[in-house]
Amino acid sequence: MKILRTNYLWLLLCVCVMAACDPSDAPLNGYIEETEEGSSTMILKGYEDTSLGFSVFQPADFDAPFYIKDKMFYGMNYQFAEASAGRLDALTEHPDTWQSSIAVEEGRSYWAKYISMEVFKYVKFRVAYIQGNNVGIEYVIDSTEERPNVNANVAGESQDYPTDVEMPALEEGNFYVEHTVETGGEAHVLNYALEWNSSLRHANWVAFYFDALTAADYVGRTDDWNPDPLLPDGVQTDNSFHTNDGFDRGHLCASEDRVWSEEANEQTFYFSNITPQLGAFNQHFWAVLERRVQTWGRALADYDKVYVTKGGTLNQLLVNFTGSTAGSDGVIPTTDANGFTRKGLACPANYFIAVLAQKGTAYQAIAFLVPHREDLPEEPTADQLQEYAMSVSDLEQATGLDFYCNLPDDLETEVENSFNVSDWSW
Repeated sequence: MKILRTNYLWLLLCVCVMAACDPSDAPLNGYIEETEEGSSTMILKGYEDTSLGFSVFQPADFDAPFYIKDKMFYGMNYQFAEASAGRLDALTEHPDTWQSSIAVEEGRSYWAKYISMEVFKYVKFRVAYIQGNNVGIEYVIDSTEERPNVNANVAGESQDYPTDVEMPALEEGNFYVEHTVETGGEAHVLNYALEWNSSLRHANWVAFYFDALTAADYVGRTDDWNPDPLLPDGVQTDNSFHTNDGFDRGHLCASEDRVWSEEANEQTFYFSNITPQLGAFNQHFWAVLERRVQTWGRALADYDKVYVTKGGTLNQLLVNFTGSTAGSDGVIPTTDANGFTRKGLACPANYFIAVLAQKGTAYQAIAFLVPHREDLPEEPTADQLQEYAMSVSDLEQATGLDFYCNLPDDLETEVENSFNVSDWSW
């Protein structure tokens, strides 16, 4: 009888140890007290040392996890707040202030907000205990809140990317074009997109992004000039529109913006991406500003992705202009009373760049509007570049374009109405 009792106790002890050590099983009821009916429990590993075991919090309908990092709760798509009450059933209102990570403390309760482009998902959870590498938590998935986006683009037939973050609102009557590159990892990757205004023979804008793939610098300048094969024949421009007019064939999406593959660079030489620019502007001030944006785009330690939109002000053209210096073709650049070159191309009075950098769920934006002039500094300093910096909202007022329309409305308003030059490396 004594032997049987001993064996029973040993078996019970083994069951308890196995239940506590298996991170996929919730601890038994009573081991973690339920402070709200219907709550769930689990063990998060990684508090002391991830080499001793590591696990994450990611329910089935969440696209990303949060976890313990340096004894802090952290997740790329999450924000956290400490709750005032200890019991989960006492947590009834979402907090106003959030932070990107928060210390793991035994007996504390917290809110976590999962952030996607479409929704916020709220979780309340409580740290019931900390035992070595294990943190036992009780949690409740609280609610889901949609993020309105009333002005987002709608993808049309054979359009894959108009809902991407970098795309401005599409305008009816223009030609939207996507240039993609085939790559081994994915079927196609967007190289850049543009919206073509056929009456002005000029792009309204070009848009692209830098990420781990497209920020690479593998190839040189190809100089492979060609009409855009994705535009109808009747609205295309070619080299004849850009000869003997005194202007440079200026890139909107610069050749150096797309050096991650030879095909990507070749596509920047489509004439739909080319604008008549004064040589003194294109080769000096504008080139320095473009290099600064490229530096941000390739700062992969600072940002996950950098979205860039560039163009000229088609709502404000360079009218009745006569240059003081001949172009590389020996011709003095001129425009007529409507702002068109000798060859009938619209010549913008200003050029712009809008930049949006993303790190996890954090965004920062800055914009530039630079007058198309011959007398700008040839080697501008950081201070001289910053003279033309502004908020994206101000750039929208100047250009008539709607940038970042595909962001949720709350985030769009936030990033477009604020900028700080000190947030950027110069």
